[in-house]
Amino acid sequence: MRRIGILLLVIGLTFGFPFIATADASQAELEVLKRIANAAKHDANTDADEDACLWFCSGFSLALGGGCLLGALSLIPSYSYRPSPPLSRLVGKSPEYISVYIDTYKERRRSTAASATMVGCTLGAATAGCLALVGVSPWSTALQESTDKSGHGLNVLLTGISRVAVIRDW
Repeated sequence: MRRIGILLLVIGLTFGFPFIATADASQAELEVLKRIANAAKHDANTDADEDACLWFCSGFSLALGGGCLLGALSLIPSYSYRPSPPLSRLVGKSPEYISVYIDTYKERRRSTAASATMVGCTLGAATAGCLALVGVSPWSTALQESTDKSGHGLNVLLTGISRVAVIRDW
């Protein structure tokens, strides 16, 4: 009976020990993969916010110059934008890092482009609305004259795309 107990103990340790060691190794690998994924997400989020000003300016200028219609049309490229991550950030990295980095970068870059364009479009349309209430149409290139409450003339010259306003006789 004692021999059978020892035999079962030896067989159990022989076949059970590799599974215990594998479970510990897979737990350690899982921790390493989590650290790699967190580092990749952090790097991708940092790199993805580069062109937010460009998207904001495109939405703002189109909404200001063409009203709500062109501002809304500026949203189409921001939603259909297909960013590609910088390859210099991926050199020498593990396949897990590259996979997480690319997915996070593309998602964050699209999100940034869409939200920045939306904010620019909204502010551009609001600015165009305020200018229309004041009596200045930003898409006009002609000399406009308006009169303030005291009767003084206000000449506003808007030149083409730059829309430079020159105020005289104030």
